[in-house]
Amino acid sequence: MSTSAENFHGLITRLQVVLSEIDYAQKACLQAGKMECQLLNHLFVVKTPVNMNELAKVLGVSHSRVTRIMDNLVSKKLVTRRPSEEDRRCWFAIITEKGKKLAENSQQTVVDQQKKIIEKLPAKDVDTVYKSLKAYIDQYEAVLAESYVEL
Repeated sequence: MSTSAENFHGLITRLQVVLSEIDYAQKACLQAGKMECQLLNHLFVVKTPVNMNELAKVLGVSHSRVTRIMDNLVSKKLVTRRPSEEDRRCWFAIITEKGKKLAENSQQTVVDQQKKIIEKLPAKDVDTVYKSLKAYIDQYEAVLAESYVEL
């Protein structure tokens, strides 16, 4: 069988649907919006207070959008804010224990889903599927990086 670009496109479209379902499971676990999940997960991973400008860059949104997201997370007691000791105009986001538990649960939900999927694959194919998927994604990212144009 000859695999065409159209076949890959169809498969990638299906993969995007699957990944959006994974994202939905993560959001459902957190009972938060997509950006709130991303911000909370970032804070969970870095494990240190992060300044608001840095969060805006990481999320690719405006400072005012990060402020609104933070307001939601603070009201849910998932994150706290504290001013910088050096510059009172600068604020840092800190994940709370409640936020850590929710982020951890969210990540565990996704890991559990992946375990179930892997269990359904024939054992002899698991490494091949992983290596093939990794090779494809590596090349996809390389092509994107080559075609990326800064505005």
